[in-house]
Amino acid sequence: ALPEVVMTYELSSLYPCSSGGVRWAEEAFGKTCGLFTGYLGWVSGITNNATAPVLFFSYLSSHFFPDISDTDTPWIQFGISAGIAIVLAYINYRGLEVVGKASVLIFFVSIAPFVLMTIIGIPKVDPQKWLQTPTGEEEVFDDDTMAQPGWVPDTLLGGIALRPFINNLYWSVNGFDQAGHFSNAVPKRTLRNGLCLSLLLVSTTKMIPILISTGATDIEQADWKAGSFALAATEIGGRWLGTLVVVASGISLLAQFLSGMSADSLQLQGMADRGQLPLIFRTRSPHDTPTNALILGLLGVMIMLPLPFGFIVELSNFAYCISVIIEFLAFAQLRIRRGDGTMLRKTVYALLLIAPMLYNIVVLMVASYATYIYGACASALGALLILTTVPDSLSL
Repeated sequence: ALPEVVMTYELSSLYPCSSGGVRWAEEAFGKTCGLFTGYLGWVSGITNNATAPVLFFSYLSSHFFPDISDTDTPWIQFGISAGIAIVLAYINYRGLEVVGKASVLIFFVSIAPFVLMTIIGIPKVDPQKWLQTPTGEEEVFDDDTMAQPGWVPDTLLGGIALRPFINNLYWSVNGFDQAGHFSNAVPKRTLRNGLCLSLLLVSTTKMIPILISTGATDIEQADWKAGSFALAATEIGGRWLGTLVVVASGISLLAQFLSGMSADSLQLQGMADRGQLPLIFRTRSPHDTPTNALILGLLGVMIMLPLPFGFIVELSNFAYCISVIIEFLAFAQLRIRRGDGTMLRKTVYALLLIAPMLYNIVVLMVASYATYIYGACASALGALLILTTVPDSLSL
């Protein structure tokens, strides 16, 4: 997360543009690379946006209808998720100011139940539970990605299912580069403060509830799945607290969708402004929002909604990995190789890139065969887009 924050602030300050990473890759490696990076970032973005309605339904069903699984009600799940997506897309259509105000309000409303859970749960925490390991019996994990074979076998290391662990951890702490899409709409100081505050909030609001939930409850390792925070809150404070967590989680997921949809639509608009996409994506609504870009993003989300949550996460991570690797390489090119900073600063930047680059490679390696097929198809479509949009791409 920290390397992404540093990269985003540095490059957004140098190249403020609503296309974000597209501009960075283009400045470093040329127009073709910029277009391909933007395309993969957008594919990852709309795939990631689909997780919000799906996860919202999981929280809702696990708390209020625990005897009904997602697979029992696929059409109901799709209908509710699609309805949520359409309503939120309309809010995005109403303008960035509306999205910003709604997101701030949503943050304070959604964080309150987790603060209550932390306060109530602290006296009940048994630190020994954080150190517990499986007894040696083989665990059966209810995770969508475990059902998808890959060239790296489904391995348990110390009782941890590596593929879902690596993917969920990666999914939970990435995406800070999305702030680059707002660099042309906010002052540099606001961007810096927003990135620093986001890093702090993301770290604390994820880590503290996890520590409380695992240390103050008796939920078994194999029972953790999407929606389990509500079960933990119910065990810690009662049914009322579990209900509040469901409501708060649902609201926070809506905010995630709002910000993600805004960033993705602004990216398409920025690429159209730079002549990398058809002019149709420059079309703005009376609220100054990119109408056609929003519609295309909503259609992409609809395609992903029928898929299981864990599989959507892996698909999103795969496309994001490739695009963010290019962004990190662009950062190295623009701020380390070409940058005017001191040798000490360049050395710190270089060291900062080692861990995220290695982790990105690991995420790509543990993907399933289905995800590789998805990545190959997405890349092929991206290559076709480049050949039709950038006629001289082969010479770049």
